[in-house]
Amino acid sequence: MRKLGFAAAVVIVVLVGILAAQAREATERRFVSGGTVLLELDAGDYDIVASRDDRIKIEWDDRKQDADVTLRIDLASSRATVRTDTPWHDGAKMRIELPRRTNIVVKLSAGDLTISGIEGSKDVSAHAGDVKIGVGSRDQYRYVNASVRAGDLNADPFNVRKEGLFRSFEWTGTGRYELRAHLTVGDLKLE
Repeated sequence: MRKLGFAAAVVIVVLVGILAAQAREATERRFVSGGTVLLELDAGDYDIVASRDDRIKIEWDDRKQDADVTLRIDLASSRATVRTDTPWHDGAKMRIELPRRTNIVVKLSAGDLTISGIEGSKDVSAHAGDVKIGVGSRDQYRYVNASVRAGDLNADPFNVRKEGLFRSFEWTGTGRYELRAHLTVGDLKLE
């Protein structure tokens, strides 16, 4: 009987290892540089950063959240969709790597969001939290539109600093990208 129990335990450990390896594979996909990624993000804290190569990679800061987080990556040619479903009470802490040259559309329900190192058009909307977007040189943009209903709006590359309610600005230039950033409640920082 003891041998049977030990054998069952070994089988369970092997199966858990195989499933964990498959879960890690599911968080990384090759993706073309210059494509467009739609990120539909449930509540949590997210860092979106430039990858060293042409791939989408998503990591959790705390692997204990694996059972509570649902992640889906759908690819279609030069378009991708990333969806997260996180625990309502705690959210998740995730790092999302995208190819450096990527156009992004981000829809965040709530939480803190940081975007850095991404070159391309950006369309970002969030209901509540703090949003920080690394825009690089303002000469990259042909159109910028940003707003905050309640909170601070700081966009140093565009010489804008506003506080309070219903703050927004528009800017036009000669670059190739567009930037739209809209936040309901919180602080929006373009740097």
